[in-house]
Amino acid sequence: MSDPKEQLQRDVERTRRELGETVEALAHKVDVPGRVKEQAHETVVRMTAATNQAIESLPDPVAQQVEKARRHPGAVAAALIALVVAIWAISRRNR
Repeated sequence: MSDPKEQLQRDVERTRRELGETVEALAHKVDVPGRVKEQAHETVVRMTAATNQAIESLPDPVAQQVEKARRHPGAVAAALIALVVAIWAISRRNR
């Protein structure tokens, strides 16, 4: 039969370990900004993988143009802004 003192020591160690795990879980729950950052990072990783997979399924000429656009996002943004302004100007003229 085991010594009651040893049994008590094992119980204390187990209780400490369980308490530590509980405190860790509660700290994680309370850290809302940290959880939001984790979730945002996971979403970025998932969306990047999906984007890469979609690009790989495109025909080569289209995939090359998409890669150029990804390397120069400022140029793409400027072209889109110019397009929006042109559409807006045309729609105002037709009123």
